[in-house]
Amino acid sequence: MMARRQTIDPLVRAKVIETWGNACWLRLPGCTGVGEEDDHIVPYAHGGMDTVANIRRACKHCNASRQDRVLYGYGARLHIVVTPPGSCDREAVEWVEAHRQQGDPVVSWLALARAMRLPESPSMAQRRAVAMAWSAAYRQFAITQEPIDVWMIRTTTSSRRHPRMFDEWISLDYDVRVIDPGFEVEWERAETEQAKRLVRQWYGLHISQALVDARQRERRATLARLGLRSDRVTVASRPEW
Repeated sequence: MMARRQTIDPLVRAKVIETWGNACWLRLPGCTGVGEEDDHIVPYAHGGMDTVANIRRACKHCNASRQDRVLYGYGARLHIVVTPPGSCDREAVEWVEAHRQQGDPVVSWLALARAMRLPESPSMAQRRAVAMAWSAAYRQFAITQEPIDVWMIRTTTSSRRHPRMFDEWISLDYDVRVIDPGFEVEWERAETEQAKRLVRQWYGLHISQALVDARQRERRATLARLGLRSDRVTVASRPEW
């Protein structure tokens, strides 16, 4: 197992601050804004080097919260497809199938529930088991260094462990897509009071592709200034595996 180095060369740190500034680059929920630690873009655990190209400054909170999750394109490319509860097995799946390549992993609550052979109306304990399986797959794919596309279908933008999951997706530059057939369609599909309650809750979050696009434009402009994103094929400052 690779031994962890304790410190970064002070000359490298000074050059990092001179080049990229001393503000926290991650901006995860709870960020203090001030760079207090050296954060590897390609995680040290994955072979990331102690170089100016591969280091940006981060606050202690963000550096700890990241947990080796990779920025989009620096390992796995996570595509998060957010959809109302009634569309998980319809519009969302159809959209993913139309965009994924053969061999791309797809993780969805309904597919996991079917794999577990749960009843049509699973108990709360069974639902939690499926949610934990989704979260486990998400955590593993989020830290993988394999350059693969992963499609994650989800109806909510938060979890107990990550109450501001949507903000984390934006910070890590995931490809977030909102598949929304509209309130009237979802309401018509809801056959029980519980289903109608879930529809009301989802639309109460005011999730939209327009909101996602606005947040992503702002974040991607910041990443471009930090030398971490560009439309060009190659970027001199971008760290490589």
